[in-house]
Amino acid sequence: MELGIKKKGGSKRLPTISGFLSFLIALISLAGLNVTLLLKTPGFPAVFLIQLPLVGLFLGIIGQVTQKRSRLYAIWGLSLSIFLLIFTLLMVVSSLGINYKP
Repeated sequence: MELGIKKKGGSKRLPTISGFLSFLIALISLAGLNVTLLLKTPGFPAVFLIQLPLVGLFLGIIGQVTQKRSRLYAIWGLSLSIFLLIFTLLMVVSSLGINYKP
């Protein structure tokens, strides 16, 4: 028995389009959230908190079910979208615990 020789760079797999879009949308949503937190705007835009992470989550799940493509961007997009949704949930729950009147 002989061992097979792997060619360098011969087994590169292309990333999925939906995984890359999921990663890109998650980065845009994270940047928008950071800008609104740094500028201390009175109201957060719902686009950066809920709608874009949900689209990124959906595209990340679609990117995970592909078989012959690289899932790296899909994993990153999915994890960033989940982080943004959990951050939003924790931010809302912790803001409900504030006592406005002493």
